[in-house]
Amino acid sequence: MDAAIEFRNESITSRQNELRRSVVHLSAALGKSHHGLAKLQSLSVSEMRSLLGRYFDRVVDLRDFQRRLQLQRAELEVNCLTEV
Repeated sequence: MDAAIEFRNESITSRQNELRRSVVHLSAALGKSHHGLAKLQSLSVSEMRSLLGRYFDRVVDLRDFQRRLQLQRAELEVNCLTEV
């Protein structure tokens, strides 16, 4: 039982560190200032999850929008070819 609890604690700690590294990487990629980076690192786990969840939703929305634009472009190309 103790080993299972220890394993779970290590797993949670590892995931928290992974989330923090992801936020740091994202912040650096977006060119955030050192102050912004410090604020991200000070977020609680639930705040980080919320932020990452919103980020994930935004990425999904943008990919869906990109797919729709590609379909529209393909339709326009077909229409142009059939009109010629």
